[in-house]
Amino acid sequence: MRIGLESSFTAQPHSGIGAYLTGLSEALERRSDIEIVPVNPPTSGLISKLGSRADRFSWEAARAGFASRKLAIDLLHVPLMAVPVGANVPVVATVHDVIPFVIPEYRQSPAMRVNLAVAKRRIGHAAAVITPSQHAALDIEHVLGIQPERIFVTPEAVDATYVPASEPAPARLLELGVSGPYIFNIGGYDVRKNLPLLVESFADLIAGRSDPLTLVIGGAPHSGNPIVFPPVDGIIRDRGIASRVVLTGRIDEADKLLLMQHATIYATPSIYEGFGLTALEAMACGVPVIAANRSSLPEVVGAAGLLIEPSRGALTDAMRTLLDQPDLRSNLSARGLVRASTFSWDRCAEQTVAVYRHVFAQKGK
Repeated sequence: MRIGLESSFTAQPHSGIGAYLTGLSEALERRSDIEIVPVNPPTSGLISKLGSRADRFSWEAARAGFASRKLAIDLLHVPLMAVPVGANVPVVATVHDVIPFVIPEYRQSPAMRVNLAVAKRRIGHAAAVITPSQHAALDIEHVLGIQPERIFVTPEAVDATYVPASEPAPARLLELGVSGPYIFNIGGYDVRKNLPLLVESFADLIAGRSDPLTLVIGGAPHSGNPIVFPPVDGIIRDRGIASRVVLTGRIDEADKLLLMQHATIYATPSIYEGFGLTALEAMACGVPVIAANRSSLPEVVGAAGLLIEPSRGALTDAMRTLLDQPDLRSNLSARGLVRASTFSWDRCAEQTVAVYRHVFAQKGK
């Protein structure tokens, strides 16, 4: 089979879709039973002059489908909810989550509401829908109205560089403002990530401790839309913990890996994750994980981490428990490594190809 893979997001490896496309496409390329044909938008043209949003919307809604006609492919795989018009072959869509449909803060703008309306209408034209977790599959069925027999779960994995640290903390951590034991979080500042709760819980935690513990939050904070990106600076200031919180700003993958590998604890009180990739990355690094018992996180973490209610008291207690019980940290570290090893991009690729074959077989009936 010749599979057209919409690959524009590989230019954004730090995004969730970019990481998915990179990991999946590399695993698919290792197979001899299919041929992957990248489908990418042109780098210039009349529509691109209208602005990046118009260019992106037109590509996802239509131009990707017409572009695929020129490639002599058997099937088109798009890594997002937008099923383009114009394709003359079956389309498989990967829907990572339905977050904008279930969390109202994400659909405040008219442009977003238009995009979601179009996406919801077009997803019904997918020959099959791939998603990374059972929780996301249920939401796709109930929110988007896709029949369960058309939804296929293919869990994701982590980059092979995510392994336990092989040497002591390097000087680069000091350059990032990090020293001593620290609790780490990365993945975004948007409202579902629940960072204000993490900061409040950390402030409660250190109020009764003398050890030099730090909270490190990776990534760049947003300030343009406080509804979608609730700020944490005010909480840090009001709780008087500015000297104990490091906001790294935008970092590259190398620094992210360093911060993940050397963390004492990884904590994610996120209330909605399509998959929960950062928790899996932490487990692959042998770092004990605390995660909210919400959405897909229990599927990813399982019994290899502490699953808690995303409340201030529960998170504070969980962090205190792990800090005060080194044997428990060691136990969770070992269990996390085993758990993370059960996820692989080769397995994801195998399951994805099975979806392609299912769709191809249905086409022949």
